Amino acid sequence: MSEEKKPFCLSTKPNEDSPLLNSDKFLEDFNLLNVELTTKEAFLSFLHDHKNDNIVAIYGGFPQFTSIGGLTKEIIEHEDFPQCTLKCIVLCSRGYNMIDIKTLKKFGIQLYNYQDEVDESIAIETFKVGQVGNDVADCAMWHVLEGFRKFSYQQSIIRKLGNTNETRANIANKTGYVFGHEYLRGQSIRSPRGKKCLVLGLGSIGKHVALKLQDGLGMDIHYCKRTEDLQVKEKYGWKFHPLDDSLYSQLFQFKAIVVALPGTAETKHLINEKFLAHCDGPELVLVNLGRGQILDIDAVTTAFEEGQLRHFGGDVFYEEPKVNSDVLKMEDTTSVTPHVASATVEVFEQACELALTNIIRSITEEDNESPDTECFSRVV
Repeated sequence: MSEEKKPFCLSTKPNEDSPLLNSDKFLEDFNLLNVELTTKEAFLSFLHDHKNDNIVAIYGGFPQFTSIGGLTKEIIEHEDFPQCTLKCIVLCSRGYNMIDIKTLKKFGIQLYNYQDEVDESIAIETFKVGQVGNDVADCAMWHVLEGFRKFSYQQSIIRKLGNTNETRANIANKTGYVFGHEYLRGQSIRSPRGKKCLVLGLGSIGKHVALKLQDGLGMDIHYCKRTEDLQVKEKYGWKFHPLDDSLYSQLFQFKAIVVALPGTAETKHLINEKFLAHCDGPELVLVNLGRGQILDIDAVTTAFEEGQLRHFGGDVFYEEPKVNSDVLKMEDTTSVTPHVASATVEVFEQACELALTNIIRSITEEDNESPDTECFSRVV
């Protein structure tokens, strides 16, 4: 590429320590434009100011385009958007709900998201297969363990009282010696070992969650999806339940349910009053790692009020980034994390490297006119 024709890569919040971003190859081939996405109008104004630049790629990173309401049809079709030069948009996360795929296809713009189920170590030396699933499963296991053992609440009380005996007695609402197995409102501290757990959704993340709960907590795993996974049946022997109305009659047997489903029109409010009514309410530990709107949060808070839910653990929330105030108040029956299930330095760095690698792949494909059929993270 000649110096005067050097294309621009538009980047939103890049990993400034990225080896690839700072490599001689990348710096020789691309100019880098950094932009902070605040509003749709500001973004279009920025594109207008750089209309004559040769913008060939947009690095969407982790925040993607949420702060401007998504990469909509209106934005992509706007006269200042670089439809004629843009070859690809790359993301550091899997989801792309807020991007208009149909309009990208119309202009021949490629979209790449994150994946780590297929080995990319040929292109990225430090690449680790299943990194996101492993780290999300850590978060799932913590929330499930909280539901049974209540360590965080016990920790909050001992920090206030500074005395182990007094803490156990305080939680049990008793005086004298208390073993520690008694909890608030007549509940008990229980072991998850041997308890049945239903994993709703058995994609790559769901499988990691199931394995970690089985191997780490000794739970009896069941799973639910549209169709049975015969490889899972042969390898792990997990019990399958179809994701249809027949599931309701099976819910009573589970002491824990972990939601690992994508957010779609079909899964919105899947966990509702009817669903919870069929569960073993007083002893159910419910954990959501999928999308906030899969749960009807009003049904969840009502279940708590009626004593029909033991614990709720959430890493995603209905009106995110805001969190339901009732959930926050219930310190002894909920565990909450700020959408950080996959937030480790290992995932951050690997996702950034894959996104930048996909930029090079996209541009190389264009230059060589030979599509890379082995690019597993390409969406469009």
